[in-house]
Amino acid sequence: MLSAQDREEIALKKFALIAPVLNGQVPNQKEYFKDLASKPIVMPHYGIKRYSPKSFSWWLYLYRCHGLEGLKPGYRSDRGKSRRITDEMALQIAAKRAEKPRLNGIMLYDELVKEGIFTPNKVSLSTFYRYLTQHPDLAAPPAAEVGAEAKEIKRFAHQWVNELWQGDIMYGPYLKVGRGKRQTYLIAFIDDASRLILHAQFFWEQNYTAVRATLKEAILKRGVPKMIYTDNGKVYRSGQLAVVCASLGCSLLHAEPFAPYARGKIERFFRTVRTRFLPRLDLEKIKSLEELNLAFWQWLEEDYQRKIHSSLGLSPLDFFLPQTERVRIFPDPTLLDEYFLLRVMRKVNLDATFSLDNILYETEPQLAWPAPGGAV
Repeated sequence: MLSAQDREEIALKKFALIAPVLNGQVPNQKEYFKDLASKPIVMPHYGIKRYSPKSFSWWLYLYRCHGLEGLKPGYRSDRGKSRRITDEMALQIAAKRAEKPRLNGIMLYDELVKEGIFTPNKVSLSTFYRYLTQHPDLAAPPAAEVGAEAKEIKRFAHQWVNELWQGDIMYGPYLKVGRGKRQTYLIAFIDDASRLILHAQFFWEQNYTAVRATLKEAILKRGVPKMIYTDNGKVYRSGQLAVVCASLGCSLLHAEPFAPYARGKIERFFRTVRTRFLPRLDLEKIKSLEELNLAFWQWLEEDYQRKIHSSLGLSPLDFFLPQTERVRIFPDPTLLDEYFLLRVMRKVNLDATFSLDNILYETEPQLAWPAPGGAV
């Protein structure tokens, strides 16, 4: 029987396989899935297996409908489905959108009716529009992009904002704490195209909790990226971070070991912090981490974000703002809290209690039955 961890690892593996399609990294979905089907895949728990292109298309459909939960084995795929649009129709709609991404809603509807995918008496135009609204990935690109000439960009630079974020950690200054001094760490995420700092903050620790807080604030302020690119540090290899990114539809990528040049933009920003921000500080007057962050955020907004970048000819903020129609804002900030919840395993005692941070909590009695060692 599959454990909760097994189901999650399988879902993450499936997401990793379909993520390039979700994020527009492959020009031809059909060819990409065909290529995947030609190779053996190491699937957690099951070992080496082969899958057909239809399997990958089905996973893509499940993720678009139900998120990461839909990719877990045993998930009931009939939950939340349209009563009018069947699974087969959904796959054909997705295929037609991939084939003709620039068609607007009514033109896409007409194409599907013309090809006999469904008839107007079975699926009305209003029903079809509701289906598209429930599946944002099937929406046509903004009108401003249609017919636009490809912009000349530098090597390794993405053209559009929020396509790729880079994240890293910088060793910060020492602050006086009591009679001694303590190291600080600057955690930051930068947009690859605009060089805008999505969010950056000094912490006492360089751990997952700090990375989690920084990423959450960046998403609240600047939207959800398609990809996040980090180094291979333990803090970025956290299983919890992988789940957060997959749940948001964001690919988590890691640089090859010993390749700092691959994160050149975030490293360049850290050099700017060292040369343009830190020399301004009188560390003897900084009494707390909060004071350091307030000074840093003021410099960031008044200096770095608004100063013309030599590679862009614009300030990071001026590059980012005209593309706000491309930004996918998280619809409900309170729901985002659920995505970023910390997950820990605890044993449930026979009296249906468990301890967390030295606090005793009571849970459902059935979690402690039939034997001790239940988990929550």
